[in-house]
Amino acid sequence: MKSFLKFVPVMLCALVAAFVFSGCTSPRITETGRSAVEQMLLSGVVDLGLGRADFSEFAGKKAFIEYDYLAPQVDKPYVQGVFEKQLAKNGVIVSRDAKDSDILIQILCGVLATDTTKFTIGLPQLPIPIPDTSLNVAIPELPLFQKLTRSGYGKFGFTVLESKTRKPVKIFGNIMARTSYTNWSILLIPFKSHDMQMDIKSGDETDLEFDIP
Repeated sequence: MKSFLKFVPVMLCALVAAFVFSGCTSPRITETGRSAVEQMLLSGVVDLGLGRADFSEFAGKKAFIEYDYLAPQVDKPYVQGVFEKQLAKNGVIVSRDAKDSDILIQILCGVLATDTTKFTIGLPQLPIPIPDTSLNVAIPELPLFQKLTRSGYGKFGFTVLESKTRKPVKIFGNIMARTSYTNWSILLIPFKSHDMQMDIKSGDETDLEFDIP
């Protein structure tokens, strides 16, 4: 008994040290307003949709962009940035002064949002009342097969006008784009699939592109 009591202070010190150091190493975790998946879905839609617009026939011309029709969109700044990058790739010079431009380009975005669909085969969540009380015990959902798909949708359009006369030069019809991210569960084993570039190779920190000679 006496030999055991000798180890009590040591054990107490070890427990205190474990408690202190575990508390110091606990990370602070926060969440953004929108998840990374949702932001990837929407930014992917913008990249795909605007990337399909070919303005190469206006290479060398100065263009003033009218963004008035983008006002309702929360992601307006990103749409503007990607669109101007696409114009630069096509050799179009973006002008900040409408009077100094050769053409005006109006950009429209009718849809830029996400949607979710869910398909499940299995047992749904079941509430079980406790007798003689107002309490319920819920049995969790047990999916044998589950498919949860989050999709991003985008719909874009462009009108090119002469800067001085506002005469229509070219009208781009509706350009549609879609991205998806799916969570699967088969016999309680989860996995995922997507059609976006989301994986970063080990050691990579940035993806640099130098397309301008």
